[in-house]
Amino acid sequence: MKNRGYRCKRRVNKGMLLLLLLLSAVFFVSCVAGANPLWVRGVLGVDVSNYGSERIESTLPIDGPLADSLCEMVGDLTANSLRLKTFRTPSQAVTVYRDALLNALLRDNYLLYTGNRHSLSISSGAIAGDLSTAIPAEDFERAANRYFGATSVRHKNGAVFAYVSSERVYTAPLQAWRSGVTVVAEQIEQTANTYRMLFRLSDGESLSQTYIATFAKHADGQLYFYSLEQ
Repeated sequence: MKNRGYRCKRRVNKGMLLLLLLLSAVFFVSCVAGANPLWVRGVLGVDVSNYGSERIESTLPIDGPLADSLCEMVGDLTANSLRLKTFRTPSQAVTVYRDALLNALLRDNYLLYTGNRHSLSISSGAIAGDLSTAIPAEDFERAANRYFGATSVRHKNGAVFAYVSSERVYTAPLQAWRSGVTVVAEQIEQTANTYRMLFRLSDGESLSQTYIATFAKHADGQLYFYSLEQ
């Protein structure tokens, strides 16, 4: 009986130690973030920047190359609907736009992911019948980082795309779709580290409410979604 109690006590002590380490890490991040958020992102892979509080420095044209690029990124999230799901963290974005992101990959790389003998041969027997579409999990991870700045991704089924864990691929019974919704930019603002675009969605007959998409920059200068709000 005494030995059991001793082992139980050791487990509790280990749990307390892990909790203290976690709290210390959170405190460390919160202290350093205010002074150097880019350093924290580079070391820990966490974007702790408070971009929402940055002062607007200028207003940019809504009909130039930048506007076209931002509208194209928003368009990849739409699915013939005038409603978008908002998010404030990379994990939220990946969860609600998993299918949209996979669809964009399939649409832009159709020949690579469909009918590719090498990709499909490793999936034999993974599910009933042969896979006609196979998107490697690594490609989805790169896309999640490119679009949302996500540094870690939890792989699981979406509403359309299924995840085959044994083969680490996504597959779908449908071809890639193209949205019939148009992104209408209303205003683009620039801050020290972001672009903010106010926009609506149009189906040719109706307009959505106004959304605000905030875009931050990767180290290579490419933009990614930092948040999407109404």
